[in-house]
Amino acid sequence: MQQELARLAALVDAAVDHDAESMGRAVLAALREATATPVWLPLERRRVNHENYARHLLHGDPRGRFSILSIVWDHGQQSPVHGHHCWCAVGVYLGTLTETRYREEVAGVPLFAGTKARPAGSLSFDAAGAGIHRIANESGGVAISLHVYGVGASEISTRVNRILAHAA
Repeated sequence: MQQELARLAALVDAAVDHDAESMGRAVLAALREATATPVWLPLERRRVNHENYARHLLHGDPRGRFSILSIVWDHGQQSPVHGHHCWCAVGVYLGTLTETRYREEVAGVPLFAGTKARPAGSLSFDAAGAGIHRIANESGGVAISLHVYGVGASEISTRVNRILAHAA
């Protein structure tokens, strides 16, 4: 199990040294590999919190360039509508999540752009400041996603999400 996480961290480590476009492709390739085998994530990093989705730090880059988290979603849990201050890559590790995308804000309100089911193996990447979405678990069971954020572990709580109050 530690071998898979070490490989994911090493691949992302190598990716962040590329230009932005190449980096995005390389991070998604690393997540593609990591989500292809959904049995490596340790049990304690697949733990559900029945009150709110659970965020588990898997790896913090020692140089503060990125962090890798597992997010465990119980049935019915969802994120707020948000954008990201930093770049963000997501791979669905287990189950199916629903992503609702929004486009630019009009008078401070993001506008609905569509909804897509994201089964295990689905990948997405947003550059810093790009993309507004909400992730939800509308399935009947637990879902897990792997997130790679372009911030160090000490900044996960403050430098990742830009929460938007309302969406149309």
